[in-house]
Amino acid sequence: MADIELVIKIPEEIYNERNSHPIFSSDLPAIEKALKKGTPLPKGHGRLIDADALPLNAIDDANYGSNYIRIAPTIIEADKTESEEEL
Repeated sequence: MADIELVIKIPEEIYNERNSHPIFSSDLPAIEKALKKGTPLPKGHGRLIDADALPLNAIDDANYGSNYIRIAPTIIEADKTESEEEL
């Protein structure tokens, strides 16, 4: 079965507590709601960055815009396609 990369939003207290403790049945409704509202990332997506963290002129600067994007911190790594994994 293939994996799905999914972006979800859950209450911070559930996230913090469940990093060090088991999931409780009382957490399940919030987790189920988060899964249903999650955003699947498309297969083969590129590296995801926080574009809002770039300098204001980064995108409009024809000389340096791509450099700003290239060095921007990665939030989620690119999804490798099957052909890339074989290399």
